[in-house]
Amino acid sequence: MTPNVKKVRTLLRVSSRQQLHDNDIPIQRAEAEHYISGRPDWVFDKEYIEKAVSAYKNSVKDREVLMEILEDAKERQFDILLTYMSDRIGRQEEYSFYVAALNRLGIEVWTIKDGQLKTEEHTDKLLNYIRFWQNEGESKKTGMRVRDNQIELVKSGKFVGGKAPFGYRLIPSGMVSNHGRLLKKLEIVENDAEIVRKIYALAIRQGMGYGKIANALNAEGIPAIAADKWKPATIASILKNPIYMGYYALNRRVHHGSYTRLDRKDWIYSREQIPELIIISKQDWEKAQEIREARKAKINASKKCPPSQSHSQFSAPFRTSGKLSLIGLACCGYCGKKLTNGSYYNHWQTKSGQKKASFTGRYLCPGKCTARSCYSQNYLEGAVFAAVERYLEQIKNIDLENDLMQIHLQHCKKLEQKQNQLQKSKKAVQADIISLEEKIPEAIRGDYFFSAEKLSSILKDKEQALQDLQSQEEILHAMLQKAKEERSHLNIPPLPCPNWRDEFCHADIATKQMLLFFLIDTIAVKNGDIRIYLKIQADDAQTISYP
Repeated sequence: MTPNVKKVRTLLRVSSRQQLHDNDIPIQRAEAEHYISGRPDWVFDKEYIEKAVSAYKNSVKDREVLMEILEDAKERQFDILLTYMSDRIGRQEEYSFYVAALNRLGIEVWTIKDGQLKTEEHTDKLLNYIRFWQNEGESKKTGMRVRDNQIELVKSGKFVGGKAPFGYRLIPSGMVSNHGRLLKKLEIVENDAEIVRKIYALAIRQGMGYGKIANALNAEGIPAIAADKWKPATIASILKNPIYMGYYALNRRVHHGSYTRLDRKDWIYSREQIPELIIISKQDWEKAQEIREARKAKINASKKCPPSQSHSQFSAPFRTSGKLSLIGLACCGYCGKKLTNGSYYNHWQTKSGQKKASFTGRYLCPGKCTARSCYSQNYLEGAVFAAVERYLEQIKNIDLENDLMQIHLQHCKKLEQKQNQLQKSKKAVQADIISLEEKIPEAIRGDYFFSAEKLSSILKDKEQALQDLQSQEEILHAMLQKAKEERSHLNIPPLPCPNWRDEFCHADIATKQMLLFFLIDTIAVKNGDIRIYLKIQADDAQTISYP
């Protein structure tokens, strides 16, 4: 090779697959070729390529290409490393030390946009550190812009990318992105949607947990999602995803080394429900969350207090397995402890050698109260079921129109209260402004407590506060007008109430348990006296007495 000619290797990097599709690497390559051609003492030797690798999320040691460059530099295989900008090398302060390490090995580091990155002088090192620190800041700003854009898209009901959740498929949306890519949207796959509905039905109506639902689907031979069989984690992800009730959501989890799921009150939802994406009704989705969260809270509470004391505040049974329907609801009327399962099997063999078994269901008081501590399943459940059936028979048709009207009236009333409060705040600020303006002459003469400059600053803050209050008032006024218009058009025909008595009578044990937990707060059992306390009538109790 000609003396004084330097071998140049180039580093080309894109941080996302989108940039790969947008041909960013060919653009960087063309720029590098042009830059090298303008320097007669440089000759191209080799290029290093990093595809879809983040220089912000990954450190030097996690980037295989950078480690390869360092190893080649130790062997003096090249003289210059050229890249498009310093951010192609890295977007963290630590990358300034990587450049210094290459310089110590005799490798010059050049960028097309920033020139040579030197580390000979203290000021060079400081400039490099600042340069990579700025790169990190730009990454954070870019990330924030991308995040803000995603939030706005989700709020407006747009799909922001990723795989289609189970029950949907991706189809062209007919829209094109700023990068010229065809955007997609979700469409329901009806066969899969039926499985989703079944999963929610098992969770809500039979109280099954993730594992039980997975087992039930596997037992029926229902094909799983890209796996040999259904798994509890898959069921959990389906039961937690609001897409099934027609809402996109962001901010469902955060990543700090590992993913942590956030409370759903912190999620960012679409502003409006998307009708074409609804597989599960909003009411059923919310009920599934209540059951799931109640069980989670019950598990946490059981770690802090005895099981007999950790149930009453929850609205769903911990499990719906077993043959006793009142476990978790029935308690001893003498000591207050929850009745436990005291059932047993009798086994015998017939003369022909056939083995048989009979089940005897019993509820036991764990405190072994002397007045009575054992109740047969037939006695206790027979009495409770009869009372529940009589109560369900009395439930009349629900006037949905009246209920919805009351909800709208309450909503309007709250908006009016907020509006009145804002008007009071406005009047107070306006009074402050008038009072301060009257003091301006005194401030100019130097006779007032505040200087003219300080008084001007206070007035400016007050005027800004007044402007903010006026903006809030305008928004509230628009919301109130919209609510009143919706109320005037509200006309929901009365719907027939389901026959809950028949539903209860023909339900299996698991479904009976769920219905009972939605209806009953607790059942106090004494010898000859059973009291059922209903959740619907918190101050009343239906009493059943038996001699």
